[in-house]
Amino acid sequence: MKMRNTFSLLQASLGRIFPAWTSGVICYLLIGSFLLVPGVGQARVESDQGLVRIGVLAKRGKEKCLEKWSPTARYLHKNMPDFRFTIVPLDFNELAPAVSNGSVDFILTNPSFYVSLEEEFNISRIATLKNRRLNRVLTRFGGVIFSRADRGDITSYADLRGKRFMAVARQSFGGWQMAWRHLLRHGIDPRRDIAELRFGGTHDAVVYAVLNQEVDVGTVRTDTLERMALEGKINLTDIRVLHDQTCKEQSFPFLLSTALYPEWPIAKLQHVPAEFAQKIAIILLQMSPDDPAARAAHMAGWTIPLNYQPVHECLKELGIGPYADLGRITARDILEKYWYFLLLLLVLIIAAGSTTLYFRHLNSQLRQTMHQLDEELMERKRAENRLTNFKLSLDQTKDAVFMFDPDSLHFIYANRGAEIHTGFTADELSVMTPLDISPDLDEETVRKILAPLVQGEQESLTMMTRLRHRDGVEIPVEVLCQYVVPEGEEGRFIAVVRDITERIRTEKERDHLQTQLLHAQKLEAVGQLAAGIAHEINTPTQYVSTNLDFLGESFADITRLMEQVTRCIRKAADQDLSEEELEALQKTLEETDWEFLQEEIPQAIDQSREGVRRVTAIVQAMKEFSHPGSREKEPTDLNKLIITTTTVARNEYKYVADLETALDENLPPVPCLTDEMGQVILNMLVNAAHAVDDKIRKTDMDRGVIHISTRVRDGWAEIVIRDNGSGIPTEIQDKIFDPFFTTKDVGKGSGQGLAISHSVVTEKHGGQLVCSSIPGEGTTFIIRLPLGETGTGSHHGTEPV
Repeated sequence: MKMRNTFSLLQASLGRIFPAWTSGVICYLLIGSFLLVPGVGQARVESDQGLVRIGVLAKRGKEKCLEKWSPTARYLHKNMPDFRFTIVPLDFNELAPAVSNGSVDFILTNPSFYVSLEEEFNISRIATLKNRRLNRVLTRFGGVIFSRADRGDITSYADLRGKRFMAVARQSFGGWQMAWRHLLRHGIDPRRDIAELRFGGTHDAVVYAVLNQEVDVGTVRTDTLERMALEGKINLTDIRVLHDQTCKEQSFPFLLSTALYPEWPIAKLQHVPAEFAQKIAIILLQMSPDDPAARAAHMAGWTIPLNYQPVHECLKELGIGPYADLGRITARDILEKYWYFLLLLLVLIIAAGSTTLYFRHLNSQLRQTMHQLDEELMERKRAENRLTNFKLSLDQTKDAVFMFDPDSLHFIYANRGAEIHTGFTADELSVMTPLDISPDLDEETVRKILAPLVQGEQESLTMMTRLRHRDGVEIPVEVLCQYVVPEGEEGRFIAVVRDITERIRTEKERDHLQTQLLHAQKLEAVGQLAAGIAHEINTPTQYVSTNLDFLGESFADITRLMEQVTRCIRKAADQDLSEEELEALQKTLEETDWEFLQEEIPQAIDQSREGVRRVTAIVQAMKEFSHPGSREKEPTDLNKLIITTTTVARNEYKYVADLETALDENLPPVPCLTDEMGQVILNMLVNAAHAVDDKIRKTDMDRGVIHISTRVRDGWAEIVIRDNGSGIPTEIQDKIFDPFFTTKDVGKGSGQGLAISHSVVTEKHGGQLVCSSIPGEGTTFIIRLPLGETGTGSHHGTEPV
């Protein structure tokens, strides 16, 4: 009855425009065509309410698939407890039927299958996988075409003609289809030029087949070779990559031959509501890299859906997937796919022929207007959806995100994080500018900072400032600012503001711990040098002791002589001095050897004074070197600091090298952390002594030279420490400043000396530490320190001096 009433109403409406017989035919055809259109008026009814099925391509078997992706289902259930999520493993042949009959709600598959399903079933991607490969996070991957390294007859793609080639599988995007397209682009058609094309089933099987010479050339997805090398299965030196693009794609860490394509997407089927899919996408985007689901799937989480147009282009060039019949259209295809449209078109032509040109023109205008309105309505809905998704995503981040106008500086947009950090609502912020929430900024400074962005001289800028809460509390923040110009709109600034309070606290703690470590190492160095210092003190104290013994004996002889002289003087005064007493005095004088004492006693006193001076100097140097310096930079006499350090370390070098100094007397005081800079100089001096000693042991050189000089050059104070020791091997010169790296024998070096020295010079003093070394001839270290409070930037490495 309802159908009959509908038919009558439709016929009556059309009768106002078309003749009666025409309107009747059109009604029958329209209703029949409507009923024949698949899926019209149908909606998938979930038999098991609350159950969400996620189909996953099980490329390594269904058990492995469940083991890898079940934690993701649990993660989604944890965040959406009202729904149950289950993983449905699907092999290559089960994917399309599962999507076609709606037995799954979401699908996770490789880019090639996704593109095919997108074209055929109108599925929509909601996120892209962030893959974790060998501790690297990637959203793109590619293919590697390789042969054995010892195959001198295979060095380019032209050499593949007539060779045996192995890929993973025909359906494998990374293991075959990428390489297939790449070969075609380089003039090699595998179906025509390759002698034998085989498929190994797994990536590892392809690698082994090439190395075992079962085939000549193979292709696998990127990271396979590095993974197998890390597992100890292969040696990368046995592999030659054809058309290696690793250097071209500098941000991509693995061996690469082909172009890069986006990673696996997860997509919703057409029957899944957009709002529900949007919630799933947000939860996936919030997945932490350390979440059990991410670790189980060997990934770092999910990112926004990437552009899969490169995959479309790949399949289109290969003529596979949705493009398998591209360019081959037959009359039968048209009739089977569009018969009802053709029938409807025929009826409309007949109807149009029976009406006046006026009504045809009127109908045409009406249809055009309605179409434009529909397009505008759909575009508005799409824009609203994009805006909603954008705001929801930004509100999930803890950072404050602002958009502000480049002319007025008024905020255009502020996310939830901005409201939390400032204490103002979005409405309140809309009438404010950055000047209102940062005490460090004024309008002139802000416009000067932002000018290079507007002029295109910089892509972005990062700065640190303070952010003021409405209650007056100020926090340190890091600001990343960019200038963007959306299509069809005015340009605006986007600023991401991050609270760095915790980072600053951590950096201060790190600096404090490093200072403590440096002082501890300094005391350790003092302990290690103690034996040598004791020897340095022992030598002058020995001859001081010997001279004191000599002076003691001489004093006894002089006392005995003086007693006799006194007696003789008294008796001479009384005129009672006898010849025997004079002879006795003369004999005592000869026994005392007064002339010898007159000559030696002053020398003994001078030697004793010199010994005491040397001991005092050593003790004073030890006191100055061991004393913990100020935690703030203070003007420092570098020449005095060098002299103190060389005095303390003299026993380290005096047996193997002569020390030469050329210290600039006009060198001004340099702002330094005296305690830490003294440790740096000591490290360099001890390393030089060890290098000279190593060369003496290995060559016929008798004694080396260590030269230390200071000078002022181009606004820097320079300390140059040069030795003619064994030098540093060329292949490790770039590693000498790495922590825990040492070339000394086990137990003779911690590998921390140069690393800490570099940190002290570059990070704490804003200076530079450079090294130049010729193996077998010697090494030169140059320490450059700014004469002012700030330097021109840190630098380290090896360079000619």
